[in-house]
Amino acid sequence: MITKGTYMHINRIILISAIAAFALTSCKGDDTEKLKYLTGEPEFTIPAYGVSGDRFELPSKGVTAEDGTTVKYYWYAEPISTHRDTVPVYYVNLTDSLCTVTVHCVAFAEGYNPSSTSHTITIVNSDRKKGSIKGLDFDQSKDFSFTDPRDGREYWCTTVKGTDWFKENLAYRGAGVPLENCESTSDVFGRFYTWDEAVKACPEGWRMSNLGDWSDAASVILGENPDPKDRFLSIAGGFMGNIYFNGQRMWEYWPKVSITNDLRLSMTPMGYAVKRETGTAFKSQFDYAAFWTADEKDGEQAYYRYFYDESPDLFIGSAAKSSFAASVRCVRDHQ
Repeated sequence: MITKGTYMHINRIILISAIAAFALTSCKGDDTEKLKYLTGEPEFTIPAYGVSGDRFELPSKGVTAEDGTTVKYYWYAEPISTHRDTVPVYYVNLTDSLCTVTVHCVAFAEGYNPSSTSHTITIVNSDRKKGSIKGLDFDQSKDFSFTDPRDGREYWCTTVKGTDWFKENLAYRGAGVPLENCESTSDVFGRFYTWDEAVKACPEGWRMSNLGDWSDAASVILGENPDPKDRFLSIAGGFMGNIYFNGQRMWEYWPKVSITNDLRLSMTPMGYAVKRETGTAFKSQFDYAAFWTADEKDGEQAYYRYFYDESPDLFIGSAAKSSFAASVRCVRDHQ
């Protein structure tokens, strides 16, 4: 996930590059006006997320000069390396630093203005102690762990009004999609499931939470059970976790929202996804948290609960069961 802070960092890089390019043009004066333009931009792709040890081979290609002048390419990857390597193939080796790496490729040729492309990749780590997620606490007097026998994945859990809840989003890889289609994010953020997938995704003995479960949890804060299909007013902060990803706060601060995590459910703003014929689009990460419920609205849609970073309320919505994809929290009767 590229966070809001990361976007600001990337924008600063772009601004600095633009200023440098303008200064270079100003210094060269009339000579620069004689430079021609290369055809195309450097072409390369890199995943949005990766883990320490990942290595990517990026060939230099995509740009030509109209008169056949040889085009060369130089590369660098900030903050891993600022050294500019002029090579036909560039290798990006991810370190154990939890950060967002910006990979730059610049094509140049004598008598031509340069052409450039940049992409980012964020390094993640799912380790409980040294990983990307901080602030998800485990209290032995209040919480417990459960290991999914299907894949050996451990989940931290807690009990709310007689119901055991996952404190983390379901990450079962037998269904659903990971953020930005990067498997490295599954154990960090969980996965996005369509409703059709979600109803079968929880481990044996567990089930997808329903509207009644959410109403019961809300009653701990409100003192009474609200209508399961109502918008729950002024209680969102009791569900939200003050969680950090790679050192950056996931829920942006808003004065109206007081994050207390009273229920110890540590909801995080992973947004949602929409499956289309052209692929899956990932939406509103770090702004919204959306969770399917087991309750159907009709034959085509089902209900989901969602949080929005600017509001203290817990909302209810409905969406297409086969194309909308949300996070899942599994529950069971307390044991």
